[in-house]
Amino acid sequence: MSEQEELKLLSKIEKGLKQSYENLLRRKAALGQDMVFADENGMPRVVPANEALAEYERKRK
Repeated sequence: MSEQEELKLLSKIEKGLKQSYENLLRRKAALGQDMVFADENGMPRVVPANEALAEYERKRK
């Protein structure tokens, strides 16, 4: 596999992961569920999915 092909593949994977994460946020927000993240110390932090989605959308723009 050439370097060009590897870069294309990595780009596709990254795009797919981002889309999957966004879909997860939207689905959980629609169902009124929470998301669990790790804070800077590795401790779990529970956040309502609608808040996580709003933050994600703010950072994306």
